[in-house]
Amino acid sequence: MRPRRIARRFLARAKHWGTPHVHCPSCGGDRPVPAPDVETICFVCHVVFVRLPLTGDDGSDWDRVRARVSSWQDWAAVWRPVLVDCPSPGGGKHSQTLDSVFVYRVR
Repeated sequence: MRPRRIARRFLARAKHWGTPHVHCPSCGGDRPVPAPDVETICFVCHVVFVRLPLTGDDGSDWDRVRARVSSWQDWAAVWRPVLVDCPSPGGGKHSQTLDSVFVYRVR
């Protein structure tokens, strides 16, 4: 990795340490949970991605993903990404999956 990217990843990790966060689908950098259906840009690798909530019906979920990325030439998807550092009822932290999909433009 280039020195600037290393510094940005270190800063992202320090900002989100101990709070609920997700990892960027492209580079793995820490970031807050993005709002659904809003394009966001990763602070570390500058990739554009969007979070789409899942309905439970695989056919309609795939149709929604394809409709969302119809104008994108190259794209990839991460199904049910991990939400890290969620508070546990008995104290401590745990990880859980989000019921959504991250779709991002491949560079």
